[in-house]
Amino acid sequence: MCKKSFSFFIFWMPFNICIAQSFSTIQDFVKTKTDSLFDKNKLPGMMVVINDGTTESFYTKGYANTETKTVFDINTIFEAGSITKTYTAFVVESVLREYKIKETEIIFAYLPDSVKVNKSLSNITFLSLLNHTSGLPRLPSNFDIATGDMQPYKFYTEDKLYTYLKSADIKNESKVEYSNLGAALAGVLACKISKKTYMQLLEKYIFSPFKIKNEETGLAKNKNKSQGYFDKDKVDYWDMNILMPAGGLKCSGKEMMNYLQKISNPTNEATKKLVDSLLSPTASMNARIRIARAWHTYEQKDKAIVYWHNGGTYGFSTFVGFVRGTNKKVLVVINKFNANNSADFIGISIMKKLLE
Repeated sequence: MCKKSFSFFIFWMPFNICIAQSFSTIQDFVKTKTDSLFDKNKLPGMMVVINDGTTESFYTKGYANTETKTVFDINTIFEAGSITKTYTAFVVESVLREYKIKETEIIFAYLPDSVKVNKSLSNITFLSLLNHTSGLPRLPSNFDIATGDMQPYKFYTEDKLYTYLKSADIKNESKVEYSNLGAALAGVLACKISKKTYMQLLEKYIFSPFKIKNEETGLAKNKNKSQGYFDKDKVDYWDMNILMPAGGLKCSGKEMMNYLQKISNPTNEATKKLVDSLLSPTASMNARIRIARAWHTYEQKDKAIVYWHNGGTYGFSTFVGFVRGTNKKVLVVINKFNANNSADFIGISIMKKLLE
Protein backbone atom coordinates (compact mmCIF):
# COMPACT_ATOMS: atom_id res chain seq x y z
CA MET A 1 0.00 0.00 0.00
CA CYS A 2 1.24 3.44 -0.83
CA LYS A 3 1.54 5.57 2.30
CA LYS A 4 0.84 8.85 0.57
CA SER A 5 -1.47 11.15 2.53
CA PHE A 6 -1.65 13.94 0.00
CA SER A 7 -5.38 13.99 -0.60
CA PHE A 8 -7.18 16.97 0.91
CA PHE A 9 -4.61 18.76 2.90
CA ILE A 10 -4.48 22.04 4.68
CA PHE A 11 -1.29 23.75 5.73
CA TRP A 12 -1.10 25.44 9.13
CA MET A 13 1.34 27.97 7.70
CA PRO A 14 2.54 31.13 9.44
CA PHE A 15 2.03 33.05 6.17
CA ASN A 16 4.88 35.43 6.95
CA ILE A 17 4.71 37.03 3.53
CA CYS A 18 6.53 40.24 2.68
CA ILE A 19 4.74 42.38 0.08
CA ALA A 20 6.50 45.71 0.63
CA GLN A 21 7.41 46.10 -3.05
CA SER A 22 5.58 49.01 -4.69
CA PHE A 23 2.89 48.27 -7.31
CA SER A 24 0.71 50.75 -9.17
CA THR A 25 -2.43 48.57 -9.12
CA ILE A 26 -3.62 45.33 -7.57
CA GLN A 27 -3.75 43.88 -11.08
CA ASP A 28 -0.07 44.72 -11.54
CA PHE A 29 0.68 43.07 -8.19
CA VAL A 30 -1.20 39.90 -9.16
CA LYS A 31 0.50 39.66 -12.56
CA THR A 32 3.99 40.14 -11.16
CA LYS A 33 3.56 37.65 -8.32
CA THR A 34 1.82 35.06 -10.48
CA ASP A 35 4.36 35.28 -13.31
CA SER A 36 7.24 34.87 -10.87
CA LEU A 37 5.68 31.89 -9.08
CA PHE A 38 4.68 30.23 -12.34
CA ASP A 39 8.16 30.44 -13.82
CA LYS A 40 9.93 29.42 -10.62
CA ASN A 41 7.81 26.31 -10.04
CA LYS A 42 7.31 25.26 -13.69
CA LEU A 43 3.56 24.91 -13.34
CA PRO A 44 1.28 23.76 -16.19
CA GLY A 45 -1.27 26.52 -15.61
CA MET A 46 -2.68 29.01 -13.12
CA MET A 47 -5.91 30.94 -12.80
CA VAL A 48 -6.33 33.83 -10.38
CA VAL A 49 -9.64 35.65 -9.95
CA ILE A 50 -9.84 38.62 -7.59
CA ASN A 51 -12.27 41.30 -6.53
CA ASP A 52 -10.62 44.33 -4.94
CA GLY A 53 -13.91 45.54 -3.46
CA THR A 54 -15.19 47.26 -6.58
CA THR A 55 -13.77 45.50 -9.63
CA GLU A 56 -13.38 41.81 -10.48
CA SER A 57 -10.24 40.88 -12.39
CA PHE A 58 -9.12 37.67 -14.03
CA TYR A 59 -5.54 36.59 -14.68
CA THR A 60 -4.21 33.37 -16.16
CA LYS A 61 -0.81 31.94 -16.90
CA GLY A 62 0.12 28.80 -18.81
CA TYR A 63 -2.57 26.38 -19.91
CA ALA A 64 -5.65 24.63 -18.60
CA ASN A 65 -4.56 21.85 -20.96
CA THR A 66 -0.93 21.82 -22.08
CA GLU A 67 -1.57 19.46 -25.02
CA THR A 68 -4.32 21.48 -26.66
CA LYS A 69 -2.83 24.81 -25.50
CA THR A 70 -6.22 25.72 -24.05
CA VAL A 71 -6.08 28.59 -21.57
CA PHE A 72 -8.20 29.05 -18.47
CA ASP A 73 -11.23 31.31 -18.62
CA ILE A 74 -13.80 32.23 -15.98
CA ASN A 75 -16.01 29.29 -17.01
CA THR A 76 -13.28 26.62 -17.05
CA ILE A 77 -14.13 23.67 -14.78
CA PHE A 78 -11.65 22.45 -12.14
CA GLU A 79 -11.58 20.28 -9.01
CA ALA A 80 -12.08 22.35 -5.86
CA GLY A 81 -10.68 19.69 -3.51
CA SER A 82 -11.13 20.41 0.18
CA ILE A 83 -12.81 23.75 -0.45
CA THR A 84 -15.79 21.40 -0.80
CA LYS A 85 -15.77 21.13 3.00
CA THR A 86 -17.06 24.71 3.27
CA TYR A 87 -20.05 23.73 1.10
CA THR A 88 -20.56 20.68 3.28
CA ALA A 89 -20.52 22.79 6.45
CA PHE A 90 -23.19 25.09 4.95
CA VAL A 91 -25.33 22.09 3.97
CA VAL A 92 -24.95 20.33 7.33
CA GLU A 93 -25.82 23.47 9.31
CA SER A 94 -28.84 24.00 7.04
CA VAL A 95 -30.11 20.45 7.59
CA LEU A 96 -29.60 20.67 11.35
CA ARG A 97 -31.58 23.91 11.50
CA GLU A 98 -34.37 22.57 9.34
CA TYR A 99 -34.73 19.45 11.47
CA LYS A 100 -34.20 21.36 14.74
CA ILE A 101 -31.07 19.46 15.73
CA LYS A 102 -28.36 21.25 17.71
CA GLU A 103 -24.85 21.14 16.27
CA THR A 104 -23.62 20.19 19.74
CA GLU A 105 -25.80 17.07 19.74
CA ILE A 106 -24.05 13.69 19.77
CA ILE A 107 -24.23 11.97 16.37
CA PHE A 108 -24.86 8.55 17.96
CA ALA A 109 -28.61 8.60 17.40
CA TYR A 110 -28.19 9.16 13.66
CA LEU A 111 -25.83 6.25 13.01
CA PRO A 112 -27.00 2.81 11.82
CA ASP A 113 -27.81 0.37 14.62
CA SER A 114 -24.89 -1.83 13.60
CA VAL A 115 -22.49 1.05 14.29
CA LYS A 116 -23.99 2.07 17.63
CA VAL A 117 -22.29 -0.88 19.31
CA ASN A 118 -19.08 1.16 19.23
CA LYS A 119 -19.25 3.36 22.34
CA SER A 120 -16.01 5.01 21.23
CA LEU A 121 -18.16 7.21 18.97
CA SER A 122 -20.46 8.38 21.75
CA ASN A 123 -18.75 11.75 22.29
CA ILE A 124 -18.67 12.92 18.67
CA THR A 125 -20.93 15.87 17.85
CA PHE A 126 -21.87 17.46 14.54
CA LEU A 127 -19.78 20.48 15.50
CA SER A 128 -16.71 18.35 16.21
CA LEU A 129 -17.00 16.85 12.72
CA LEU A 130 -17.08 20.31 11.14
CA ASN A 131 -14.21 21.83 13.13
CA HIS A 132 -11.91 18.78 13.08
CA THR A 133 -12.07 18.04 16.82
CA SER A 134 -13.93 14.70 16.64
CA GLY A 135 -10.84 12.57 17.18
CA LEU A 136 -11.44 10.82 13.86
CA PRO A 137 -8.26 10.36 11.78
CA ARG A 138 -7.56 12.00 8.44
CA LEU A 139 -8.73 8.85 6.65
CA PRO A 140 -10.21 5.56 7.93
CA SER A 141 -7.82 2.69 8.59
CA ASN A 142 -9.54 0.48 6.01
CA PHE A 143 -8.88 3.05 3.28
CA ASP A 144 -6.07 1.51 1.22
CA ILE A 145 -4.33 3.53 -1.48
CA ALA A 146 -2.63 1.16 -3.89
CA THR A 147 0.60 2.26 -5.53
CA GLY A 148 -0.20 4.07 -8.75
CA ASP A 149 -3.94 4.28 -8.07
CA MET A 150 -5.15 7.64 -9.36
CA GLN A 151 -8.74 6.99 -8.18
CA PRO A 152 -8.16 6.28 -4.47
CA TYR A 153 -11.73 7.06 -3.36
CA LYS A 154 -13.77 5.43 -6.12
CA PHE A 155 -14.35 2.10 -4.40
CA TYR A 156 -14.66 3.33 -0.83
CA THR A 157 -18.35 2.70 -0.21
CA GLU A 158 -20.83 3.49 2.55
CA ASP A 159 -20.56 -0.12 3.74
CA LYS A 160 -16.79 0.26 4.13
CA LEU A 161 -17.31 3.50 6.04
CA TYR A 162 -19.69 1.86 8.51
CA THR A 163 -17.42 -1.18 8.80
CA TYR A 164 -14.63 1.11 9.92
CA LEU A 165 -16.85 3.01 12.36
CA LYS A 166 -18.00 -0.21 14.03
CA SER A 167 -14.53 -0.84 15.42
CA ALA A 168 -12.88 2.61 15.35
CA ASP A 169 -11.02 3.49 18.55
CA ILE A 170 -11.50 7.24 18.90
CA LYS A 171 -9.16 9.21 21.13
CA ASN A 172 -8.00 12.84 21.51
CA GLU A 173 -11.50 14.27 21.43
CA SER A 174 -11.48 18.11 21.31
CA LYS A 175 -7.94 18.17 19.93
CA VAL A 176 -7.79 19.63 16.41
CA GLU A 177 -6.82 16.94 13.92
CA TYR A 178 -7.64 17.68 10.29
CA SER A 179 -9.98 14.92 9.16
CA ASN A 180 -11.34 14.25 5.69
CA LEU A 181 -13.24 11.39 7.28
CA GLY A 182 -14.93 13.68 9.80
CA ALA A 183 -16.07 16.17 7.16
CA ALA A 184 -17.34 13.36 4.94
CA LEU A 185 -19.23 11.75 7.82
CA ALA A 186 -20.94 15.07 8.58
CA GLY A 187 -22.19 15.15 4.99
CA VAL A 188 -23.25 11.49 5.10
CA LEU A 189 -25.28 12.09 8.26
CA ALA A 190 -26.94 15.16 6.73
CA CYS A 191 -28.01 12.94 3.83
CA LYS A 192 -29.32 10.29 6.22
CA ILE A 193 -31.32 12.83 8.26
CA SER A 194 -32.80 14.57 5.22
CA LYS A 195 -33.20 11.43 3.09
CA LYS A 196 -31.51 13.24 0.21
CA THR A 197 -28.29 12.68 -1.69
CA TYR A 198 -25.36 15.02 -1.19
CA MET A 199 -25.91 16.56 -4.63
CA GLN A 200 -29.58 17.10 -3.81
CA LEU A 201 -28.59 18.91 -0.62
CA LEU A 202 -26.16 21.12 -2.54
CA GLU A 203 -28.92 21.92 -5.02
CA LYS A 204 -31.46 22.71 -2.30
CA TYR A 205 -29.34 24.84 0.01
CA ILE A 206 -26.62 26.34 -2.22
CA PHE A 207 -26.93 25.90 -5.99
CA SER A 208 -30.57 26.88 -6.35
CA PRO A 209 -30.79 29.78 -3.84
CA PHE A 210 -27.35 31.15 -4.84
CA LYS A 211 -28.16 30.67 -8.55
CA ILE A 212 -25.09 28.49 -9.03
CA LYS A 213 -25.01 25.94 -11.84
CA ASN A 214 -24.52 22.30 -10.87
CA GLU A 215 -21.45 21.58 -12.99
CA GLU A 216 -21.43 17.89 -12.06
CA THR A 217 -24.47 17.10 -14.22
CA GLY A 218 -22.79 18.12 -17.48
CA LEU A 219 -19.19 17.37 -16.55
CA ALA A 220 -18.63 14.49 -18.97
CA LYS A 221 -19.69 16.53 -22.01
CA ASN A 222 -18.19 19.85 -20.94
CA LYS A 223 -15.38 20.80 -23.33
CA ASN A 224 -14.22 23.71 -21.16
CA LYS A 225 -12.71 21.44 -18.52
CA SER A 226 -9.16 21.94 -17.28
CA GLN A 227 -6.76 19.02 -17.27
CA GLY A 228 -5.18 18.08 -13.96
CA TYR A 229 -1.58 16.90 -13.73
CA PHE A 230 0.23 14.62 -11.29
CA ASP A 231 3.80 15.75 -11.92
CA LYS A 232 3.70 15.70 -15.75
CA ASP A 233 1.12 12.93 -16.08
CA LYS A 234 -2.50 13.64 -16.94
CA VAL A 235 -5.01 12.43 -14.34
CA ASP A 236 -8.79 12.07 -14.35
CA TYR A 237 -11.06 13.92 -11.95
CA TRP A 238 -11.72 11.97 -8.78
CA ASP A 239 -14.83 9.89 -8.22
CA MET A 240 -15.15 10.35 -4.46
CA ASN A 241 -18.05 7.98 -3.83
CA ILE A 242 -19.26 8.21 -0.19
CA LEU A 243 -16.44 10.60 0.80
CA MET A 244 -17.53 13.26 -1.71
CA PRO A 245 -18.50 15.78 1.04
CA ALA A 246 -14.80 15.98 1.95
CA GLY A 247 -13.60 17.17 -1.44
CA GLY A 248 -15.52 16.10 -4.54
CA LEU A 249 -16.80 19.43 -5.87
CA LYS A 250 -16.14 20.42 -9.49
CA CYS A 251 -16.91 24.01 -10.45
CA SER A 252 -15.89 27.01 -12.54
CA GLY A 253 -14.20 30.22 -11.46
CA LYS A 254 -17.41 32.13 -12.11
CA GLU A 255 -19.45 29.86 -9.87
CA MET A 256 -16.85 29.80 -7.09
CA MET A 257 -16.68 33.60 -7.00
CA ASN A 258 -20.49 33.73 -6.93
CA TYR A 259 -20.44 31.35 -3.95
CA LEU A 260 -17.87 33.50 -2.11
CA GLN A 261 -19.98 36.59 -2.79
CA LYS A 262 -23.07 34.99 -1.25
CA ILE A 263 -21.12 33.78 1.80
CA SER A 264 -19.37 37.10 2.42
CA ASN A 265 -22.49 39.20 1.76
CA PRO A 266 -25.64 37.20 2.63
CA THR A 267 -28.77 38.58 1.01
CA ASN A 268 -31.29 37.50 3.64
CA GLU A 269 -31.45 37.24 7.42
CA ALA A 270 -31.66 33.43 7.55
CA THR A 271 -28.49 33.02 5.49
CA LYS A 272 -26.75 35.72 7.51
CA LYS A 273 -27.48 33.89 10.78
CA LEU A 274 -26.22 30.63 9.33
CA VAL A 275 -23.04 32.28 8.02
CA ASP A 276 -22.54 33.95 11.42
CA SER A 277 -22.37 30.47 12.89
CA LEU A 278 -20.18 29.02 10.12
CA LEU A 279 -17.56 31.75 10.48
CA SER A 280 -17.48 31.88 14.28
CA PRO A 281 -14.04 30.57 15.42
CA THR A 282 -14.03 27.56 17.71
CA ALA A 283 -10.33 26.86 18.27
CA SER A 284 -6.94 28.54 17.76
CA MET A 285 -4.18 26.95 15.72
CA ASN A 286 -1.64 29.71 16.34
CA ALA A 287 -1.53 33.48 16.85
CA ARG A 288 -2.99 34.17 13.41
CA ILE A 289 -5.05 31.15 12.42
CA ARG A 290 -8.26 29.91 14.00
CA ILE A 291 -10.74 27.29 12.87
CA ALA A 292 -14.48 27.84 12.55
CA ARG A 293 -16.82 25.35 10.87
CA ALA A 294 -14.71 24.20 7.92
CA TRP A 295 -13.54 27.79 7.29
CA HIS A 296 -10.26 29.06 8.76
CA THR A 297 -9.21 32.58 9.65
CA TYR A 298 -6.07 34.57 8.95
CA GLU A 299 -5.81 37.45 11.41
CA GLN A 300 -3.53 40.49 11.60
CA LYS A 301 -3.52 43.26 14.16
CA ASP A 302 -5.85 46.14 13.23
CA LYS A 303 -6.84 44.40 9.97
CA ALA A 304 -10.05 42.74 8.85
CA ILE A 305 -10.21 38.95 9.24
CA VAL A 306 -9.55 36.87 6.14
CA TYR A 307 -11.61 33.67 5.89
CA TRP A 308 -9.96 31.01 3.76
CA HIS A 309 -9.67 27.38 2.77
CA ASN A 310 -7.47 25.46 0.37
CA GLY A 311 -7.78 22.15 -1.42
CA GLY A 312 -5.82 19.53 -3.26
CA THR A 313 -6.47 16.52 -5.46
CA TYR A 314 -4.10 14.47 -7.61
CA GLY A 315 -4.58 17.07 -10.36
CA PHE A 316 -5.29 20.41 -8.69
CA SER A 317 -4.18 22.78 -5.92
CA THR A 318 -6.67 25.49 -4.95
CA PHE A 319 -7.21 28.40 -2.56
CA VAL A 320 -10.09 30.75 -1.75
CA GLY A 321 -10.23 33.70 0.63
CA PHE A 322 -12.55 36.60 1.37
CA VAL A 323 -13.17 39.48 3.76
CA ARG A 324 -16.65 39.37 5.20
CA GLY A 325 -18.98 42.29 4.48
CA THR A 326 -16.91 43.43 1.52
CA ASN A 327 -16.44 42.33 -2.05
CA LYS A 328 -12.77 41.53 -1.44
CA LYS A 329 -12.10 37.93 -2.39
CA VAL A 330 -9.71 35.71 -4.31
CA LEU A 331 -9.63 32.35 -6.05
CA VAL A 332 -6.41 30.60 -7.05
CA VAL A 333 -6.37 27.43 -9.17
CA ILE A 334 -3.24 25.52 -10.21
CA ASN A 335 -3.82 22.40 -12.31
CA LYS A 336 -1.06 20.41 -10.65
CA PHE A 337 -0.89 18.05 -7.67
CA ASN A 338 0.93 19.17 -4.53
CA ALA A 339 1.31 22.82 -5.53
CA ASN A 340 -0.54 24.13 -2.46
CA ASN A 341 2.45 26.08 -1.20
CA SER A 342 2.22 28.14 -4.39
CA ALA A 343 -1.59 28.50 -4.32
CA ASP A 344 -1.60 29.43 -0.63
CA PHE A 345 1.24 31.90 -1.06
CA ILE A 346 -0.45 33.74 -3.92
CA GLY A 347 -3.85 33.69 -2.23
CA ILE A 348 -2.72 35.06 1.12
CA SER A 349 -0.38 37.57 -0.56
CA ILE A 350 -3.31 38.99 -2.54
CA MET A 351 -5.61 39.14 0.48
CA LYS A 352 -2.93 40.95 2.50
CA LYS A 353 -2.45 43.40 -0.36
CA LEU A 354 -6.20 44.05 -0.50
CA LEU A 355 -6.12 44.98 3.21
CA GLU A 356 -3.36 47.57 2.91
